[in-house]
Amino acid sequence: MAMVGIEGLGEYIHGHGLKFGIYLDYGTLTCAGYPGSMNFLEIDSKSLARWKVDYVKVDGCYSPVEAMPDGYEKFSRLLNETGRPIVYSCSYPAYIPWRSNPRSLDWERLKTNCNLWRMFDDIDDSWGSVLTIINFMRDTQSTLQPIAGPGHWNDPDMLVIGNFGLSMDQQRVQMGMWCLFAAPLLISADMDHMDPGSEEILKNPHLISINQDSGGHQAKYITTKNGVQLWTRQLADQSNTWAIAFMNPVSGGGPKAISVALKDMQLESPPLEPIFFDLTDVFTGEVFGSVQLNEMFTVRVNPTGIVMFKVEVHKPAYIAHILLQYLGLRNVSVSII
Repeated sequence: MAMVGIEGLGEYIHGHGLKFGIYLDYGTLTCAGYPGSMNFLEIDSKSLARWKVDYVKVDGCYSPVEAMPDGYEKFSRLLNETGRPIVYSCSYPAYIPWRSNPRSLDWERLKTNCNLWRMFDDIDDSWGSVLTIINFMRDTQSTLQPIAGPGHWNDPDMLVIGNFGLSMDQQRVQMGMWCLFAAPLLISADMDHMDPGSEEILKNPHLISINQDSGGHQAKYITTKNGVQLWTRQLADQSNTWAIAFMNPVSGGGPKAISVALKDMQLESPPLEPIFFDLTDVFTGEVFGSVQLNEMFTVRVNPTGIVMFKVEVHKPAYIAHILLQYLGLRNVSVSII
């Protein structure tokens, strides 16, 4: 016999190969005015497990801010006690004015109890909203970057790719930057009526592999050059590998040319020998070029657009270099391109 109610809905969703998420609120009411979970945490945690929920977002409307850390921690414990693996999204950092005083929020407690957390305004389907969030991540990176890691992520809100407010360049910016941020990738769009170009961006295997890199490192903002933001993310799945991006926030004019060397991108612990690095365009999969650490290269970035590369040691040269070292020829440099 088919199940009914929420449990039946979950069975239907799982039957189509999808994950089942649900929304709650740690308050007397939800943000939309429905009954909240504040006084029903034990009942609700058991219900989620019985319904085989995979993901729960807990918002913070109609809740006293001072009660939130304890309440969210209690719900985390109750979820774990059910034995059901449920991804736990917490919203309470967005309700605490921590930007003026980062120590007002216990970040270690947050990442111990929550898998991801909202810490800023809701996104909307516009370039202005996407850019505001990117700049927020830039301006708060000294606080947010150190707390991101496997199992605990900063959540800059959903992907609005596939809707109506962003150009293709702007959609590439959001996907690229969210992958650099190691952000949860949650699509907020009608997938039945999505433009093929948007679908291609969302399914891009190069971007997804960067987002899902096991190190969980959040990208670091480096500087702004000629109006273009430079970002770097350390990758862990392969040694001596990084993702770098050049993001043009300006909507007017034409493409901007940026000339840099990899040494300007603050790569963490790159090989110092005269080794070449391959720059692979993550949107096309094509190798842009091979450069040395101090060698200048130039990219052209469209208005409200992005150029993003995966950077890795040029393999033939690197293998030859290691072989020569193994043979004792340590002072011999190799350039194979």
